[in-house]
Amino acid sequence: MFNRSLLLLLIFFVFAGASFSQGADKVVNDFTYKFTFKMPGGWEMKDMKETTDKDAISYSFESPDKKMTIMVLAFKLNSIKNIDDFIYNLEKDISLNIPPKSGDYSEQDFEKYDMKNALYKDNKFDEAIYYYRTKLPDAPYNYVYMLRFITEVKDYNSDREAEIKKIAGTFTPTAE
Repeated sequence: MFNRSLLLLLIFFVFAGASFSQGADKVVNDFTYKFTFKMPGGWEMKDMKETTDKDAISYSFESPDKKMTIMVLAFKLNSIKNIDDFIYNLEKDISLNIPPKSGDYSEQDFEKYDMKNALYKDNKFDEAIYYYRTKLPDAPYNYVYMLRFITEVKDYNSDREAEIKKIAGTFTPTAE
């Protein structure tokens, strides 16, 4: 009887551990490109590519239900980049296929870095895109980032919007 109870207890802990790990947030921390953010449990990294010059990296992540994707682009620069020029270049980059902007940018200044974000929409996708740039005049490198949340129009709702804001709220450039 004791062995059977012990076995059941062990099985319980194995399944409980697996379900707890699914729900735990994951920290994405890139020490080379100097940023960090938290992903909800269950999200998977689908791809990571770095340029041969080691001056840019891209990540893509997918939600557990496969209805939202996050793209992160990070660039290492020798000087402080104008955030409006950065946004303009990414919006016009044909390979990114960003839908038209819907509404105005929201802006925030965090002293060492600033951020602009906007919604982009077309008939197929609703996207929330956050742009960040560091502004460290004495640092050896500065960085610019794009945090892009992509959902199909049919899957974009208030729950998705809340999840996007929660994840984006944890994104922090860590350059000093």
